[in-house]
Amino acid sequence: MTDIQRAMLGDQYAAAKRLTEQGVLIPCPICGETVPKRRYVLGDYWFECIKCGCVCGFHSSETMARKNWNTRAPLLTPEQIERLEKAE
Repeated sequence: MTDIQRAMLGDQYAAAKRLTEQGVLIPCPICGETVPKRRYVLGDYWFECIKCGCVCGFHSSETMARKNWNTRAPLLTPEQIERLEKAE
């Protein structure tokens, strides 16, 4: 399972963190578009989906905006994600 798949399932503490540190953005949580656009105005950074306009928070740093974009509500528990990986 890739870090992008893990992050989309809600693995905030491992996969989403690694992707954020690498500068990688996961697909839009609403429409699945893979290339959100970085925005910056008057000290605020955010990412916006170029397809549906989804915005995930305003932050004082690009890193925090990227982390917010990459963080998803957990769909699976850490134990369920681990079992899924073992099944692969």
